[in-house]
Amino acid sequence: MPKRKSDVIDDDAFDASNASDVAPSDDEKPKTKKARTSEASGAADASTSKAPAKGKGKGAKAKEPVPSKDWSDIKLEGEDEDGGVPVYDDCNDIRRKIRALQKSPGFKITHWLDSIGKINNNSYNRFMKQSGPTGGAENGTYYAAYVYFEKVRISEGKKKSAKRIRTEQEAPGGLELRDRKRMWVIGPA
Repeated sequence: MPKRKSDVIDDDAFDASNASDVAPSDDEKPKTKKARTSEASGAADASTSKAPAKGKGKGAKAKEPVPSKDWSDIKLEGEDEDGGVPVYDDCNDIRRKIRALQKSPGFKITHWLDSIGKINNNSYNRFMKQSGPTGGAENGTYYAAYVYFEKVRISEGKKKSAKRIRTEQEAPGGLELRDRKRMWVIGPA
C-alpha cells in the first residue's frame, strides 16, 4: 500500500500535453495588486506631482499627526503615591469605554486585564455586571481601567470631554472610590 499520492502516480502517465491543465496560463494567474500609499508618504512626492495641493488656501496649515507614545510609558500625577490618581470618570463611563474597546478587532480581554495591572477575571466580571455611576467603584477593575483610559487619552493627544471638565470642577480631588448603594445613612428617628 503506497503511503503517498505521489507513489501511486506514474511518471510515464504525465506528459507535457496535460501540463496546461495543471499549470495556470498567463491569463489565469492572479494579478498582483498595487501597494497602497498613504498620503503622508505622498506628501514627500508632492513637489514632483502635478496634482493641486489639498488645503483651504494660502494660510492653511497642514495638521501634522501627533506622534503617539505607548500608553504604558506615560506616568500620571500621583500614580506612585499612596492616594493614587484622582478618578474623574464614573463607573458607567468606564464600562462604556471597555465595551467599545472590546469591539476592536483582535482584542482579548484576558491580555488587557493582565496588562493594566493583573486584574482577576472574576473582579472584572463583577464590575461589568454592576450598574449606576458608583456601582463597582470599590472594585479594582474600575481604578485600573480608568488609569489605562487616561493614559491612552494622553498618548493619543485627545481633549478632555465636557463631562470630565465638569467633574473636575465639582470634585477637585476626584470621585470617591466607594459605592453609594452600599453606604449606610443614619439619621434621627
